Amino acid sequence: MNQAELDRRQETRPRAIKSGKMIFGFFSPTVIDCLVLEVSDAGARVETAVMVQVPERLTLRLNDGTKLRARRVWARGNQIGLAFPGKG
Repeated sequence: MNQAELDRRQETRPRAIKSGKMIFGFFSPTVIDCLVLEVSDAGARVETAVMVQVPERLTLRLNDGTKLRARRVWARGNQIGLAFPGKG
């Protein structure tokens, strides 16, 4: 991530390495395991084991059971930046 991308954040994201799941799809939901590398009230940076394509809208479920509606902001390799609409 370059400095310009870091400067666009509304708040800093402390490192948080914890497990999570990205969930999307309605009738037959797709669940993708991920590591949550950084998280704040406004968004998160997650990493998957392999490159995957995720839709713009999804749910991030943290290992503590918290479910957050999320919007994919960027994706590079196996890392994905998420924003939490209405948060932050």
